[in-house]
Amino acid sequence: MLPVVSVIIPAYNTEDYIERAVRSVLEQSFQELEVVVVDDASTDRTYEVVKAIDDPRVKLFKNEKNSGAGATRNRAIQESQGEWIAVLDSDDWYAPQRLESLLSLPGLKLQPW
Repeated sequence: MLPVVSVIIPAYNTEDYIERAVRSVLEQSFQELEVVVVDDASTDRTYEVVKAIDDPRVKLFKNEKNSGAGATRNRAIQESQGEWIAVLDSDDWYAPQRLESLLSLPGLKLQPW
C-alpha cells in the first residue's frame, strides 16, 4: 500500500541532527507515511547515519554532486510515493502529532502534488 504522506528531508552535512529529524517522523501518531531523505553530497557522515536507521519507511538517496537545496527538494519530491508531501529540514524535528493534526484540520482542503 502506498503511503498517504511523504515527508521529504533534504540533507547536507547534518550528521549531528539528521537521526533526530528522521526518528521524529517515524514516531508520529499518524503512521501511513514514508520518509524520503536526499543527501546533497555531504562531506560528513549524514548518509551513513540515515542508512543505519533500520526502518522500511525510510528511503535514502544521495546526489552525486552538491546540487543545492532547491534541486535536492525537487529530487525528494520526485522520489516520493505519498499522496501528500510534507517538508522537514534535516536539522529540525516534528512534534509527535504534527501530521495527524495537519491532516485533521476542519475545512482544510489540501491539494496533492
